[in-house]
Amino acid sequence: GVADSGYGSEENYSFMEENGIEAYVKYNFFHKEQRADKYVTNPFKQENLYYNKEKDYYVCPMGQHMNRTGVRHYIAESAAYRAARCEGCPLRCMCFSSKSPGRTIEVNHRLKEYKQKACERLTSEKGIRHRGQRCIEPEVVFGQIKYNMGYKRFRHFGKDKVTMDFAFFAIAFNIKKMCSKIAKQAKNGGNTPSHGLFLAISGFSPLENRIFWINRQKSVA
Repeated sequence: GVADSGYGSEENYSFMEENGIEAYVKYNFFHKEQRADKYVTNPFKQENLYYNKEKDYYVCPMGQHMNRTGVRHYIAESAAYRAARCEGCPLRCMCFSSKSPGRTIEVNHRLKEYKQKACERLTSEKGIRHRGQRCIEPEVVFGQIKYNMGYKRFRHFGKDKVTMDFAFFAIAFNIKKMCSKIAKQAKNGGNTPSHGLFLAISGFSPLENRIFWINRQKSVA
């Protein structure tokens, strides 16, 4: 599966892993992590703190252990880590600005592992190729659908009706694109057989029949 950072959530990564889908999906700050700027080299960033997985604690830039203090459950599970004392630390003004006696961080370990796997895939040769293709193939189509054709929202409610709605639009969009291609070939002196359009349109029949069959079965049930 290839998608942009808007889909790089724990829920989506988990779904793809459970269904055997390789996640070539970006997450927030993926591009920033690939650049050697202040974000990457900043030692006070949570992502750059050293983590001891065996004993489950983080280490702040001054070498103080930040031990786990609890777990928060809100949509996803996050573990909290807090430094024992930060008073008098010469780096405090650069580390955090709250008035609490010790810095506290929250870490979603499961999402962190998903991001690490996604990063390894995205930076591989195959991942770079997928990322390059995605910028060209889907974005142009989304732009035409939303801005040139005004299709910005679904006209129906419910999963089945939305599937039917978008399927009809996708079929119409592809037929329009096909007609444009055939007309361009004819204009340039290309050999376009008279039955070419019919054969190409017939290729959409399996998709259309499958959509109708699924919805017919549900309506009968």
